[in-house]
Amino acid sequence: MFARLFKTLSLSSLMALPLAACGGEVEMDAPAMDDSQLGQSEAAFTANWNYSWGDTKTSAVDIGTSVGRTCFLTGIGGHMRPIGAYLYSGGTYPAMAGVRKAANGNYELYVQPSAGKHLIAYARCVNSAAGRIEVKWSTGEQSYSGDKVIAAAVSNRQCFLQEVKNLAVPLKDSSGAIYSYGWAFDDKANPDEVRVLNDGSYWKFAIKSGAHAYPVNIHASAVCLDISEFHGAWTWKAGEPGTAQINLSNVSGVTCGLTGINGHFDADSGDWNDAVSISTEGSQFQLNMANGKRGWAACVK
Repeated sequence: MFARLFKTLSLSSLMALPLAACGGEVEMDAPAMDDSQLGQSEAAFTANWNYSWGDTKTSAVDIGTSVGRTCFLTGIGGHMRPIGAYLYSGGTYPAMAGVRKAANGNYELYVQPSAGKHLIAYARCVNSAAGRIEVKWSTGEQSYSGDKVIAAAVSNRQCFLQEVKNLAVPLKDSSGAIYSYGWAFDDKANPDEVRVLNDGSYWKFAIKSGAHAYPVNIHASAVCLDISEFHGAWTWKAGEPGTAQINLSNVSGVTCGLTGINGHFDADSGDWNDAVSISTEGSQFQLNMANGKRGWAACVK
C-alpha cells in the first residue's frame, strides 16, 4: 500500500529564466517524482506548500488552514473506476481525488479508490485567499452538458482544478433492470476531459466525455484567486504507451497549477506514476504525463 504525505522544506528562491508556452505531443521518459521534487519555497505568494497523497483505500490528510491560504490540484493519477461499479448491485460510490475543505475548515488532500485500486493526488497551496471563488459542477448522466460559468475573466484572476469525481451510471434494459454500469476515464479510444478555461469573457468548466456508447457522470470543483501576473499556459500529451515531460515556467516567484486533464485513468495496480502531475526540479516547474494522458497547466504570481 502507498500512503504517504510528502512535505519537504526548501527556502531557496527561484531563478528567473523565462520560457515560452508550448504544446503538442511527444514521447520521452519522465522521471518518477520523489520527495526532492515536492516542497515548500519562499517565492510565489511569499510561501508555497506542496503535498502528495496516495492510497488503495479511502483516506485523507489535513494539509492546513484555509484562512489566508488557497490550495489546488497539481496532479492526479492511478485508477478512477467508481467504487462498487462492478458489483451491479445498484449501490455505487464515486472514485474521486483532490483537495477540499474538511468540516474543521482546513484543507485536506484525499483519495477514494475502488477496492484494490489505487489513486494519488498532488496539491499546492499558496498563502493568499484574495478574490477566492470555489465552484463545483456535475455533468449529470449525459455525455456533455455544455460549459459552466465560474466567474468573469478579469485580468487578475486565475482558476485551477481542485477535485475530480467519477460516478458510475446504471445502464438499464427495456424493462428498467440494471444490467451494467458506465463510467468515465476508462476508454483509451475515447478519452474523457475535465478543464477550467478562459474564453476571453468568462472562466468556465469544460467537462467532456469521449464518444462513449453509454452515459457518464463526472463531477469537478475549481478554485479561482487573484494574481499579480500571468506567466503562461501549456498543454502536452504523452504517447500511448509512453511518458512525456515539458518545462513550464521558472521565473522567480511563480507558482503553477493544474487546469485540465484528459485521458484514461485506469492504471495497473501499483503504477503510481501513471498520472498527470506538476513537479519541480530546482527552480524549474515541469508538467509530467503518462500513457496517452494530456495535461493543461498555468503559471502565475
